[in-house]
Amino acid sequence: MSRLVVDDEIHPVLDGGRRSAFHDGTFADALSDNRTLDAPAYENKEVTWDHQVSLITFEREKPKKKYSDNLRNIILAVLNLFFNIVMNISLPIYAGTMEKVGGDMYALLAQAAIYFTLLFILLTYFAKVTIDRSISMKPTASFKILLLMGFLTTMNGILVVFASPPDRTPPYLQGILQTTVIPYTIIFRLLILRKGISVIRFICALIVLVGLFITAEPQIFGLGGSESPHSHQTVTSRILWPFAFTIGFLPVGIINVVTEKELKKEQAQSFSFIAWTNIFQAATMLPMFWVDFVPGFGLEKSFGDFKTKMTAGFSCSYSTSLACAGLAWKAWLFYGGYTLGNLFQYLLIQYTEGAVYAVVVQAMISPMVSIFWNLFQFDAKNNIFSWNPQFTTTTAFTVAGLALMVPGVFMYHYFSNKESKSNEDEDSPAIQNH
Repeated sequence: MSRLVVDDEIHPVLDGGRRSAFHDGTFADALSDNRTLDAPAYENKEVTWDHQVSLITFEREKPKKKYSDNLRNIILAVLNLFFNIVMNISLPIYAGTMEKVGGDMYALLAQAAIYFTLLFILLTYFAKVTIDRSISMKPTASFKILLLMGFLTTMNGILVVFASPPDRTPPYLQGILQTTVIPYTIIFRLLILRKGISVIRFICALIVLVGLFITAEPQIFGLGGSESPHSHQTVTSRILWPFAFTIGFLPVGIINVVTEKELKKEQAQSFSFIAWTNIFQAATMLPMFWVDFVPGFGLEKSFGDFKTKMTAGFSCSYSTSLACAGLAWKAWLFYGGYTLGNLFQYLLIQYTEGAVYAVVVQAMISPMVSIFWNLFQFDAKNNIFSWNPQFTTTTAFTVAGLALMVPGVFMYHYFSNKESKSNEDEDSPAIQNH
């Protein structure tokens, strides 16, 4: 056991830092954070090494935790998955109803940007009042970073939403193309943060991608219980729109990495950061109405049509009229899923290994949504979900893919923690005898 002999008295390892004692009776502090040593006074005393030991390590006593970091991270991952699944289930229902009542894609995007901002501001204020009064309502990141985050989020929304209709990007491709966010994140993390991932974690990520590919095989090859990929499609639908859909996730890769960079700083505050990111998203989204008039991309041909659809979309969002087909509650279901899903994603990036782990976890969203639609169906006429289990070839592939993905995510988490602890051990202070 490490110990010091002071005037023939044995003293325990010092808490609060490191103290190096020398044979001539002098000693020196080796504190990393300038904290005062909680130790007996050694002045005017003979201090010598205990010759039974050749290496003495002084470690500060760590405060006891009410719960482990692993438990916290698992809870964040589960909540992130749950609310993102809610968002992905509600989005097509919300978008379909928006089109049904006479609105269009930009009406959906504009409304969402406004309400996301309001919800995140209210959520941040609520957290400040009830959880932690140190949470700032002011931006903790530079305006340049916040503007970049807002603009990238806007571009992701525009490219993905406008490219997502079935006649533009076939549904059987969308699940696979969404996975490009994983390599995007890995590449930009290496380029921006100069951080790679170990070989073993890269293998775990590949296992997750293989599992995701298995879940999408029925749609790709037109197996039983799925739509045929050989429907009549134009060249634009087969090439350009899927490409636009894929490029739409490139901003997400940058967003994930910038989020990791900002939230790993000491002064970082996730609530404030995400609230101000959405303020800048709204500020960049609203002036982008002109994309709805771009030939071949937008859906409107005249400002009159644009105004009519915007009015229809906004008015039905506040109405309980039967003609609005429940657009209001569908919208709020989507807003709630998006708000909490993004919040827990940011927290996951902040408190775990970082952006790559977050996107590996989110890879499970698509197959889980697929399983939901295999168990339930939505009655658009009566606006209700009903139990309607259908076990097809698609279901079998989805379950098989998840059976590979879930262990892959857990292994990634395990090796990430193992590497983190190994790095901490290497960085822990040690004082060698002279």
